[in-house]
Amino acid sequence: MLITIVSYEYGIERNNPNRDQLVWVMQGSSDDSGSKWAFMKKEIAGQLKQKYPEVEDVLQFGSPFIKYVEVNNQKFDAPVILNVDASFPSFFPFELLYGSWNAFNNPNSILLSEKQAQLFFGDENPIGKQIRISEVFGNDNDYTVEGVIKNREQSGIAFDALFCNPDTKDGGNTFLKLAKGTNLQQFEQKVRKEKLAAKDKVYYFYDFDDALSFENSRHTKLHSRKDTLLLIGFISAILVLLIAIFNYVNLSFSRVLQQVRTLHTQKLMGAKPVDVRWQIFLDTFLTVFISFVLAMFLMHDLLPVFKQVVAVDFSSRYFYNKDFFPLLMLLIFLLTVIPALIISRKISRLSGSDYTLFFVTRKNRWIAAMVTVQFIVAFALIIGTLTVNKQVNLVEKDIERYKDVIEVGSPLAKESIVPFESRLKSIQGIQSYAFSEGGVNSIFVGENTFRKKNGEEQKSNVLLITGSDGFAEVLQLNQISGVGWDSAHEKYPHPVFVNKTFADVAETSPENMVGNSLRSYIDNHDSLAVVAGVVEDFYIGSVENKAIPAIIRYKDKTKQLINIYIRTQKGETKNVVKSLKQAWAQAYPDDFFMYGEVYDTMIGANSKIFEMSRLLDMYSLISILLTCFGLFGITFYAVRQRTKEIGIRKINGAKTPQLLWLLMKPMFVWLAVGFVVAAPLAWWLMERWLQQFVYRIDVSVSSFLLALLLVAVITFLTVGWHVWRMARSNPVESL
Repeated sequence: MLITIVSYEYGIERNNPNRDQLVWVMQGSSDDSGSKWAFMKKEIAGQLKQKYPEVEDVLQFGSPFIKYVEVNNQKFDAPVILNVDASFPSFFPFELLYGSWNAFNNPNSILLSEKQAQLFFGDENPIGKQIRISEVFGNDNDYTVEGVIKNREQSGIAFDALFCNPDTKDGGNTFLKLAKGTNLQQFEQKVRKEKLAAKDKVYYFYDFDDALSFENSRHTKLHSRKDTLLLIGFISAILVLLIAIFNYVNLSFSRVLQQVRTLHTQKLMGAKPVDVRWQIFLDTFLTVFISFVLAMFLMHDLLPVFKQVVAVDFSSRYFYNKDFFPLLMLLIFLLTVIPALIISRKISRLSGSDYTLFFVTRKNRWIAAMVTVQFIVAFALIIGTLTVNKQVNLVEKDIERYKDVIEVGSPLAKESIVPFESRLKSIQGIQSYAFSEGGVNSIFVGENTFRKKNGEEQKSNVLLITGSDGFAEVLQLNQISGVGWDSAHEKYPHPVFVNKTFADVAETSPENMVGNSLRSYIDNHDSLAVVAGVVEDFYIGSVENKAIPAIIRYKDKTKQLINIYIRTQKGETKNVVKSLKQAWAQAYPDDFFMYGEVYDTMIGANSKIFEMSRLLDMYSLISILLTCFGLFGITFYAVRQRTKEIGIRKINGAKTPQLLWLLMKPMFVWLAVGFVVAAPLAWWLMERWLQQFVYRIDVSVSSFLLALLLVAVITFLTVGWHVWRMARSNPVESL
């Protein structure tokens, strides 16, 4: 399953003939530090195409802020609609089911994806139909459907509809199509010498493969590929496969003696060597092949669950894709035909004495080595799972403040939503609420210059937030110093609050900042703003990076505030949302109700670590189960081979505990060796992984001890039951 996903992810746009020519443009600081964002002004993109012969074509696109889409008087949630250049088809080779790309010549025409056309119009031909798009910051616009775009596997760009209106965008996400053979680094240096970007900014150029790996690609409508998750998942899958192979080999060793005796009996009865080899080959081949067939059925059934674990969107049709199916057949060949050939040729040539010389003297060493490797894999996966889950708990703690918080947007971005307050007061289940100028996904981040005490200046991104009475309570902003949020405006006419990171960058203690002008620390056009207090750091977005300086500006309800943050009582979110919809329909009957759960938004922004946790949980469970099956099988055959020995020892006075220790001692020796090898390896891997987090846990000894205890208990229960049953049996029956 995971090999399929890895193949799918690294095959994005594989069949695009222009893939190697596509270059993604990012803008950022000239020193390659800080954040980068995908934007280029339309004028500069045009200059690149005209001035540089390396640039064959340019594609810019953006996504307008949409409230809803109305079709046949029915309103739909906002789909992904892109405003693209007419050059789009030359960058991404989509096919049309209906219509023509000439629709891009008309700004009032729109092309729908096959999936979206089905949602809007069912099986009806949508050509010529009208749809109305209501934008948050604009008017309601009517479009005519002039084409339907065929669904395309492994597309690098996600959308539900496309239109082309150059007059409504001044730039956007940008792709360049460079001439074949162009050196990207040389081209980048050539462009930088022209200094086309804004002051202190430069453009960065990345090939298509690198563009898919950017963390912010989900905001640009590009396919987001999680390289680290895929790598760790792929390694985990290989390790689990090794455990399964070792189990099969160990069990094969355990039943070889019976096969050898049977085969030699057949030879005495006149069977030819080729008949013997063919029989062994079919036995091995069919065992593995049937397993693959059953696995294919399981893959179809478990695909929806697995897609939720790793958040990858592909259908079961990809199993039979012309790019992947040959790889699948090769894998089946390697794991069925080759082992079957080797085993059949080896066993058919062995005599009874050969078996005793080769297997009996070496079998224990083979089993010891392979079981030890199984323990190493199990320990590594369990330690990794425990460590990742602890980091997940730390992340959840950082965003716990957003649980039970929902945000509701204004029906018209230019209108204040404060008049809706009267209806909020009548809704049961609301704990607190506050108004703001924007939602979580639209909070402004700008670059500012800090002035330090020694006169030095430092540029830094700054988060700018506004809120009314109750804002600190709703978002649970813990205050370090200063006056309370709701009383700040009584002491200061223009109060602002800053976070701890802001104070750190300004090199001023939180206590000493209170009462000072904001402009004494940072370049700011607001000469009246006074720091009323300092709050602890909080996150809006990914918690992997260090918190950036934040300014939270108090605004009273007479100002234009277009969002509401509502904290519900525990367990009342669904009921509150239902009541809000009803109140909204009464207050704004012509507008679409838009809301979001802030906690879910934060989980989405940190999806990588949560997916990693789920993936390791799954593979750890599988590895433990496979190890248990293997240990049980090995113990079963080992005890059967030593049945007479156990009977003789019991007759000579051996007690059950002595027999248990005799038979279980090798298992615990292998377990101890596996732990000694796995512990430093797991520690090194987890330390490397945790380095990507600014706020992180330390790899804990308790994780190692818990993994050791867990595996030891499971091993004892798996092996001990069978050994104990044999040790308690009547020795006369075994002799």
